Amino acid sequence: MEWTPLRIRLFRDVGLCLSQEKFATVLGFAKRTIGNAERGTHSLSLALRRALNQALEHASDAQRDRFLAAIATEDQGIASLAHGTAPTTFPALSVTTAPSLLTFPVRSYADTAYLESVQQHIRHVIELDGRFGGTDLAPLAVQFFRSVHQQLGSGAYEPSIERDLQATAGELAEVAGWLLYDADRQDDVRRMNQEALYFCRLAGDRSMELLTLQNASMHAGFLGRPREALHLARLVLESRDRLSPRVKTLFLVRKARALAQGGDEQALKFFDQARSHYEDGMRDTDPKWAWWVNEHELNWHKGMALADLGHAREALGKFEQSVWKMAPHHVRGRYLHLGYLLGAQVQVGAWSDAETTMRQIGAMVGHVASTRAEVLLARVLPALTDEHVPGSTRDTAEQVTLLLNQAIT
Repeated sequence: MEWTPLRIRLFRDVGLCLSQEKFATVLGFAKRTIGNAERGTHSLSLALRRALNQALEHASDAQRDRFLAAIATEDQGIASLAHGTAPTTFPALSVTTAPSLLTFPVRSYADTAYLESVQQHIRHVIELDGRFGGTDLAPLAVQFFRSVHQQLGSGAYEPSIERDLQATAGELAEVAGWLLYDADRQDDVRRMNQEALYFCRLAGDRSMELLTLQNASMHAGFLGRPREALHLARLVLESRDRLSPRVKTLFLVRKARALAQGGDEQALKFFDQARSHYEDGMRDTDPKWAWWVNEHELNWHKGMALADLGHAREALGKFEQSVWKMAPHHVRGRYLHLGYLLGAQVQVGAWSDAETTMRQIGAMVGHVASTRAEVLLARVLPALTDEHVPGSTRDTAEQVTLLLNQAIT
């Protein structure tokens, strides 16, 4: 047997299921020697090679089978164990629900290459969400999280990447929670947010923890729990964190939205504060996710608050701005914001504008899978079938409804 650092670890951990200390006792060496051998910091002595071969020879059939099965993965390209190097590619885990070429790494033992691959896939999922929406991606992301969760639980990873792997699991849970929200799987959103908070705190990743708390506040408001949403926003705003202007903007918006849901006109004052912090610009201290705190999001949130406060015409203006200022490649966001713009147009009786908006929505139906947007449109479109609505507007609404029904089925 050609013993490499990874093979030694697999033999001990997977084959024999022993701690380093017990494994060292079995071989007759110091624990430090075994640790050095598994890390590859020292070349293997002839005596240690002989001891490893003898231990393998005397292992039970089940122990040997587990070890050889782990080694067999190297022939599939999962690990280049024969040379003790990290792989550059991973075998594909086929997921039929993926709308694009999404394959996740499958490893019997996680190293830095595995970690980098997982992080790359998270970025890919986020990009796909912006284009296609979260409905189809949500089950895939949950499956992805469970895979990383299992990797952490099994302990089959290099000790040096433990904290980074925990942080990555937290980020993946946060992304999965967001996708579940867009897929309108609200009970699952709460559970995934809790997973994200657990792993972020375990890893000491306060940045991702803040994003998850923002998501939790957003979700509470969506469920009609403004008091809970307000509490979560205040928890961050009144903490000892040195919040960057963009992060403070975000949580002031959450506070304002919660107050507006409760009918408090003071909400508008906090939007003014949020705008002031937003105009302070980006900072080096901003977290990597702060890019989406932007102009069209601020307009949309203020439109939602104005609608909650009963200022329909002012809300309409903000919804229009949120659509106009959105980049064309933000397809899922545009689809959703057009739905809210349509609702505001219906509320004020802007029938001609509503027809224009519906034609834009109709062109996107089937290209975006966002259950949240579909639920919104299913609530708005029936109001356009009343007799007082102009005939051309009713016809357009019927056409969009038909397109939606065909896309859903």
